Amino acid sequence: MSEQVVAPPAVLAEGRNIVAVTASRIGAFCLVELQKLKHDRTELFTRAIQPVLWLTIFGTTFSRIRAIPTGRISYLAYMAPGVIAQSALFVAIIMRVPMTWNPLRSLAVFGVVMLGSAFFCCLSLTIAGIVLHRDRLMGIGQAITMPLFFASNALYPTAIMPGWVKVLANVNPLSYEVQMMRGLLLGEPADYLQDLGVLVLAAIAMIVVASSLLGRLSR
Repeated sequence: MSEQVVAPPAVLAEGRNIVAVTASRIGAFCLVELQKLKHDRTELFTRAIQPVLWLTIFGTTFSRIRAIPTGRISYLAYMAPGVIAQSALFVAIIMRVPMTWNPLRSLAVFGVVMLGSAFFCCLSLTIAGIVLHRDRLMGIGQAITMPLFFASNALYPTAIMPGWVKVLANVNPLSYEVQMMRGLLLGEPADYLQDLGVLVLAAIAMIVVASSLLGRLSR
């Protein structure tokens, strides 16, 4: 009869401590962001401008010229999940894009957005922990934001991409986030298990990396 291997109490305690510290640090950063919005409400307006411009100018223009094949749905509806993933959930509601908004699907979309946000927020924290300068962080952030957005399926199907861009899209977590949201909101085909697995693994990996570098930011 084999004996069951039990982890030493010290190991379990250390694991709980790591989880608690990580959760407290994430909570602290969330509170800081909420306090910023509380003291400066104009940030809500400025953060909403870019996604609205994407939908009103880029989306409506390409919907008219029909340059990108999107099947049975309009291009505006096709790109809306990508814009939501890049910015905020309420934009598509404001723009009245035709989507399926039942409570369960909306809750699932919220969860997907939170997973994607966790990955990209921790990516930003990781960069900050490496460069240690706000100006450098802003520069690098601006340099990688649009490439990440365009090297995904947010604006166009991967089928029409050049080979090297398709490779980037396939390893870009944003692509899996957008694909899940298209399935939930538009009824498009999606491999939910694969998309969710990639998002969860990417978020966990980036949370671990960012947590290991937070000590550098607090010095």
